[in-house]
Amino acid sequence: MRLVPMTLAVLLFSFPVLSFGDPPGGKGTPPGLAKKGGLPPGLAKKGGLPPGLAKKFGAHRPEKAYMAFDPLHQDRAWFLINGRWVLKKRFNASLRAEVRDALQLPPVPPPLPLPSVRVELRVVLFE
Repeated sequence: MRLVPMTLAVLLFSFPVLSFGDPPGGKGTPPGLAKKGGLPPGLAKKGGLPPGLAKKFGAHRPEKAYMAFDPLHQDRAWFLINGRWVLKKRFNASLRAEVRDALQLPPVPPPLPLPSVRVELRVVLFE
C-alpha cells in the first residue's frame, strides 16, 4: 500500500521536467508578461498619440493633438478638431485603457475655451 505513493514521489522528484519550477533553459517569464512597468501601452517614447485615440481624430491628425478628459468617465473624451471641441463617446475597453494612461500625463492649458459642462475637464497635449 505504501509502495504506490513512494514510487510516485520518487518519480516526481527524479524528473525535473515534471517539477513545478521553470523549464530548463527557459527564462521563466511567460510571454506577454515580460514588460512590467515602463511606458503605458500604445504611447510612444516621446509622448506620441496612442493609436486608438488617434483614430478618433479621423483621417487628418493634427501635429499638436489636444484632448480633454473627464477623470470620472473614461468612456468619453473631448477632441479639439478644426478649432472646436468635439465629444466622442462609448469607448471600448482598449480605448478606456488609453484614456487611463493619458490621465497620468501632465495637464496643459487649453488653447481654446473648454466646452461648458458641469465637470472639470483635464486637458492633455500629444505632440
